[in-house]
Amino acid sequence: MFQLRYFSRQAVEEGVTMPEAIELMKEAFRSLSVGEAVVPLRVNLPQPQQNAQTLFMPVYLPSAEALGLKMVTIFRDNPAQNLPLIHGLMLVMDGTNGQPLALLDAEYLTALRTGAASGLATDLLARKNATVLAVFGTGVQARTQVEGVAAVRALQKVLVFGRNPENTEVFCKEMRAKTGLKIEVAHTPEQLLEADIICAATTSNVPVFEHRYLKKGVHINGVGSYRPDAREISGQTMQAATIVVDQRTAAIAEAGDIVLPMKEGLLRDTSNFVELGEIILGAKPGRISENEITVFKSVGNAVQDLAVASYLVGKAQKESLGIVLM
Repeated sequence: MFQLRYFSRQAVEEGVTMPEAIELMKEAFRSLSVGEAVVPLRVNLPQPQQNAQTLFMPVYLPSAEALGLKMVTIFRDNPAQNLPLIHGLMLVMDGTNGQPLALLDAEYLTALRTGAASGLATDLLARKNATVLAVFGTGVQARTQVEGVAAVRALQKVLVFGRNPENTEVFCKEMRAKTGLKIEVAHTPEQLLEADIICAATTSNVPVFEHRYLKKGVHINGVGSYRPDAREISGQTMQAATIVVDQRTAAIAEAGDIVLPMKEGLLRDTSNFVELGEIILGAKPGRISENEITVFKSVGNAVQDLAVASYLVGKAQKESLGIVLM
């Protein structure tokens, strides 16, 4: 008789550290780029009357012998009602016999794997002497962006750009307490010129910073935009940058940061896009020069979730983590 375990947000947070998650991303992106992982394009179920959408993401990861199905709801009016913007669940099954193994709260899982992917991309693409991080956004995703980058670079300062001054102050205070880093509110767009690394983790439909405020050699992680009609990074910046993606097919179909500049004629040869897994494999180079602008554009991929979730399931079987439901 099989056991089905449930992992709450707290269980996921306590069960997998950020450095562990970054290591897991290496295998996830490697398997994606060599074609081992089976990851169909996500199914997007729009709900315009509720200003919402629901995403369904199936995945099979042979190296972990695991199957997964992730479901995420995004109700954009929820924050105004003091409800989370995102709700999600991840179902993990044994890849050898289809047996259900675990159900996970996917809200924090999504934030963790997204922060870990940015941490990995930063490690591969940012300058080794990068010390200043700028973050756009003050939500759950922005928190793990700071943690992911801090895991791979010795940060001396973090600048936070937020729309709501009160929320931004709270974010800085909480993240200072959690990380011990010097984290402060950014008050002017010119402060972005200090940043060696930028993480954009917002729900904005339009670019959140201007190209003229970018430092030479900056690395940018763009993780907030996941729709073809929304972007956080300007076409001018994308045109000037070396672009690295999580998965080429998904990025070209779903990432407004790429789709919109393509429609504007600013991006033409998408064959030049590099997958993060190709850099891990050594098939493509990472950063080539100190003055090069690099962008890691991620729309998120279910293989990331399954890599973390299957690791947690394996750990739970040894350490009795999670709650046994049946």
